[in-house]
Amino acid sequence: MDKYIFESVVKKMQKARDKEGNSLNMDSIMISQGADVFKHKFKNEEALNDLRSISKPIIGLSLGIAMDEGLTLRGEPLTLNTKILPFFQEKIKFTNESNIAKWQRVTLRHVLTHTIGFAEGLLFSKDIKERDPFTLLDYVFNYDITHEPGECFVYSNVGPYILSALIQEELGLNLSDWVNSKFFEKIGIKKYEWKNYGNYCAGATGLRISHDDLHKVGQILVGGGIFEGKQLVPKYWVEAMTKLQVFTPTMYDEKRVFPKYGYGFYIYICKNGNYYIDGTDGQYLIVLKDKGILITTFGHQPDMKPITECFRELL
Repeated sequence: MDKYIFESVVKKMQKARDKEGNSLNMDSIMISQGADVFKHKFKNEEALNDLRSISKPIIGLSLGIAMDEGLTLRGEPLTLNTKILPFFQEKIKFTNESNIAKWQRVTLRHVLTHTIGFAEGLLFSKDIKERDPFTLLDYVFNYDITHEPGECFVYSNVGPYILSALIQEELGLNLSDWVNSKFFEKIGIKKYEWKNYGNYCAGATGLRISHDDLHKVGQILVGGGIFEGKQLVPKYWVEAMTKLQVFTPTMYDEKRVFPKYGYGFYIYICKNGNYYIDGTDGQYLIVLKDKGILITTFGHQPDMKPITECFRELL
């Protein structure tokens, strides 16, 4: 990776147009490979930005650290096979009793892979804008589960919200504070904001950090969990997060630069092993695995397809 390739990508982004014919509304881009790190700001100001769905893998990384440290809940170690319902059985007002049997089979693995069994994604902005945010947990647990847990991938904001509620109820910490203690403090992220949905941190979205800090998170993924020469996140956990756990046939489009072939733990997996996370309005964290290249973007660009088109030459 050299500055000429980086500058070529930047020029492509400056020339690119979205489906409305407008210039891309991007804030900044960073690309790194090994010790080479390049950054370009399309705007003079630099502020914290909402990562949107890139919030999800940050929860995943924090979980990996905590589980490796021996996190126990109600006297039992937290594992991928931990059942979710027992932590909420006494807190939920079940009006849809037919859901209970399926929730009894939902595990942490299903929560991390969006395979709880819903037929559609939930807790997106259009889904919750008219709802009382303090009733979202009841809403989620009573929404029809139409598939057997583990059988069907449906992208959703439910899993991280459930984890947020679980952490707060069992450990007495808002998810943002817990992630700070497990992860942010250890890598020097000092400025962040994370909004709540009712009683709990939104989890799946609403996390605001700087672009430099987002890139730092990506470098930990590229490095197999290593931060400043020390193993912060277990290597086996990073490998699990970034390898195929479930296929995503309804999301796959071979014409895209980064087709969504499958999913790991809160991370999309491409057929060639590259992986990434995208967040609404132009947020990307992309890893070209074999080349060790990390790409991150900040923006306010609703039509995101032209952004990745600028990265084809890196492939």
